[in-house]
Amino acid sequence: MADFIKDLFLGLSYSSIGIVTALPVVWANFSGAANMTLAPFSSVNTIVTLGLLLTYTSAFGQYSLRDFFVCVLIAFLFHVGRLSVYLENEDKRFRVLFLSLGYTKKEYVVLYLLKRSIKRNIASLLTCWGLFSTVFVVNRVSSGHELSKLLIGTLLVILGFTSASLDRKE
Repeated sequence: MADFIKDLFLGLSYSSIGIVTALPVVWANFSGAANMTLAPFSSVNTIVTLGLLLTYTSAFGQYSLRDFFVCVLIAFLFHVGRLSVYLENEDKRFRVLFLSLGYTKKEYVVLYLLKRSIKRNIASLLTCWGLFSTVFVVNRVSSGHELSKLLIGTLLVILGFTSASLDRKE
């Protein structure tokens, strides 16, 4: 039972650190403070994240300092991808309306996008927490099947990137 609680806590901490580091990057992009494109991150969806986590934790583990940084990086990529896709869809629909009403881009980001994305941020945090916790518990329960978990994780990564590239509308 203590291991289960430890896995839940690790999943929550990785997801929280990932979203805390991803939010400034995403908001800097949408407020115009940074000139970068977040389109490549949109291919890091739930399936890719699950595959990366399963592959990494079955091959290396989850309790060392290196594992901490890799898991935080995976959480960061998941959150940036998820939030950028949502905000780009909202941005395309309502930016022209807000700017035509006399608001600046910064006011649009603060008054509209920030309020609309709070639920999405919470949903992203909980989804990532669930992914991490599930993978950690599965790794603990099914020890000894590392090769099959490695194969399944690799197939999930390929499937996730393929589905993301086929869903792209550009």
